[in-house]
Amino acid sequence: MAAQAQDKKPLTFGELQTIRVMAGGMVGEALGQALGKNMLGIIANRSAICSTLSGGVGSGFLRTNAKGAITMESIREAVDVTAAVERMLPADALYLAFGGEWKKEDNVALLEKTLEELAVNQYKGTIVFHVTTWAQKQPQEIAARNPRVAAYLRQADIRVGTLNLDAKKAVLNKATLEGDQWKLTPIGEVPMRDDLVALFRRA
Repeated sequence: MAAQAQDKKPLTFGELQTIRVMAGGMVGEALGQALGKNMLGIIANRSAICSTLSGGVGSGFLRTNAKGAITMESIREAVDVTAAVERMLPADALYLAFGGEWKKEDNVALLEKTLEELAVNQYKGTIVFHVTTWAQKQPQEIAARNPRVAAYLRQADIRVGTLNLDAKKAVLNKATLEGDQWKLTPIGEVPMRDDLVALFRRA
């Protein structure tokens, strides 16, 4: 009974950040090992949660890629996006993290503007959608209603993170948009710590 009560106990804000530190580090290490890219850009919304996640992703990437470099931009509103994307164009891969404390519609608006700018600049690097960004169907909804973004994503090199809590693993997938249908193909996985799984189950 006590264990069940603990499992259902709401996460504190610190625990929400702890998830992002641990998960971000795990994701960053996976990207450093699997992508074969040396420069990782990160664009996230300007929230404490996404900033914490981004720090974990960046440090994990550098820890497993001796030649790696990172650059990060946090954006608050649409007017921040153009300059942020311009600074990211030299990156070999770009991690997009829009979640955190913000409402989904606010994140979707920023992600849509970001994808439009990437399309305008014909960014050729690998685009990686964060687990929450994908799980909330943010890019899927944008592609369904925005023909210009959809056309760009159909020819883009895309990766997506997903979680399998039952198997205690995180999966890196190659994502392709064929017509209006998305297809995920697993290309790698990393084990998740028991304490991280326990936090996710309470989230």
